Amino acid sequence: MIPVKYGPEFFEVIVPLQKKIARLEAALLKMPQADIVTEHTFFDKIYERKITVPPWTILTGAEHKVPYRVRLERGTIAVTTDTGIKVLTGPLEFAAPAGTQRVGRVFGEEVVWVDIYANPDNCQDVLVLEDRLYVVPDIGLASSRTETQALLIKLRNAAQGELT
Repeated sequence: MIPVKYGPEFFEVIVPLQKKIARLEAALLKMPQADIVTEHTFFDKIYERKITVPPWTILTGAEHKVPYRVRLERGTIAVTTDTGIKVLTGPLEFAAPAGTQRVGRVFGEEVVWVDIYANPDNCQDVLVLEDRLYVVPDIGLASSRTETQALLIKLRNAAQGELT
């Protein structure tokens, strides 16, 4: 018989990234929310969604339905990618595929992150664009969350508190 030594990674339960992100989102929603400023800019057949994120913020994004470009204008952020966590410092620009959902951790200076999308019909209704571009969670997107969605978050947090 040959003895085999198993490390802790052998016993690690493989949890899909999307489930890990959902767990993180649930935990983050119980904490004070960062003041992330969202700006919408429209050009001919282009829509840009810019967020300015305060230092030391941890955030999650929505899953994207379409490919797009990212322009990191300023700051340093660690983000999840298909190949692991990468630390990015602006300015830089890169392509992002459909199906992408990211988690980010901002460092000591604010981050300015811009998602750039094709907008062939020049739509300027942000809610319509969000539905086209993202898998919008039932709690909404922070920049356009409704009162009902905010209430849903409070109810979930209260229910979680009762279970623990």
